[in-house]
Amino acid sequence: MGAGLILLVLQLRLDEAQEAECQALKHQLQQEMELLNAYQSKIKMQTEAQHERELQKLEQKVSLRRAHLEQKIKTASADERKFQQQIMAQQKKELTNFLDNQKKQYKMCKEKIKEARALFLLPIER
Repeated sequence: MGAGLILLVLQLRLDEAQEAECQALKHQLQQEMELLNAYQSKIKMQTEAQHERELQKLEQKVSLRRAHLEQKIKTASADERKFQQQIMAQQKKELTNFLDNQKKQYKMCKEKIKEARALFLLPIER
C-alpha cells in the first residue's frame, strides 16, 4: 500500500499543480479580457468621435451647398424678373410707337378726307 499512497500523493500534487496552473490561466484570461474590453471601449469611443466629426463636416458641406444653391436661385430669379421687365418695357415702347403711328395715319386720312370733300364741295366755275 505504500506505493499506492505515494501515487495518490503524486496525483494530488499533480492536481494541485494543475489547479494552480488553472487559476493562473484564469487570472491571465481575466486580465486579457479586461484589456480587450478596455481596447474595444476605446475603439468604440474613437469611432463614435470620428463619426461625429464626419457628420459635422457633412452637415457643414450640406449647409454651404444649400446656401450656394439658394443664392443661385435668388440670382436667377432676379435675372428673370429683370429680363421680364425689359421685355415688358420693350413691348410697351413698341405699343406706344404703334399707337402713335396709328394716330398719325388716322389724322392724315382724316385730313385727306377733308381735302377731298373740300374739292368736291367747291362750286364748279363756268
